[in-house]
Amino acid sequence: MCIPHGATRTLNTSFVKETKPKKHIQKPSKNMFEKGDPAFVDERTSSYKPKKKGSFFDDLFS
Repeated sequence: MCIPHGATRTLNTSFVKETKPKKHIQKPSKNMFEKGDPAFVDERTSSYKPKKKGSFFDDLFS
């Protein structure tokens, strides 16, 4: 009997797969969700400032 292409035979290699720990993020409390995290440290280097939109001539002469 022939084995079709793509079909493989089962081989017992006695390999035991380790179980990985589940990745879980703890849900924040309602108080922290509403008022924010008191231990939060802002690591941004500069504050966001929107770019001023001017006319073509303002950009050309400045």
